[in-house]
Amino acid sequence: MAERQTDEILAARAKEGDTGAFEELFHRHKTAVLNFIYRLIGNRETAEEVALDVFMKAYKNLYLYDPERKFLTWLYTIARNQAKNSLRDKKYFKDVSLETQVLGKDEAVTLKDMIADPRADPLSMAESAELEGIAQKILNSMPAEYREVITLCSIQGMVYEEAGRIIGISTAMVAVRLNKAKELFMKQLGVELE
Repeated sequence: MAERQTDEILAARAKEGDTGAFEELFHRHKTAVLNFIYRLIGNRETAEEVALDVFMKAYKNLYLYDPERKFLTWLYTIARNQAKNSLRDKKYFKDVSLETQVLGKDEAVTLKDMIADPRADPLSMAESAELEGIAQKILNSMPAEYREVITLCSIQGMVYEEAGRIIGISTAMVAVRLNKAKELFMKQLGVELE
């Protein structure tokens, strides 16, 4: 069985003209990038278009990629910028929280669990369309800087340092924003913090 090559090796090969290497990167990361963009934008059709644009832009700009750096950080930076560009004319709502329990059909589920569901299809992130709608409305209502850190850290599972590199802020600022985002999320749900 062939050993799985790292993203960085595949990206270096793609940079040298190996289109098969880039196709492998696309297949590895298309779902995660789509989910990331969907959570930032809140519209599936737009997220799909932006995700395709992200991979086209990454392919065209492979000459700028430094194989000494983590490929996913570079790719998510492109995804973040493309998502922000697509939202440029969109107005943001207010604030939101993640650890609160919401009643599902048969059990209590936290919004964090609903949002971070690992299933591939962004529309099947929650047990029902109603719960998915609640989770996405909460994310949509958050200011962009809080939505980004929640999406990168809580949903995509990135460490603060990696999220900070993508967003262009310090690790400490990622922690501050994530904490504030969770507070806003709780406030939006009407949960009093002690």
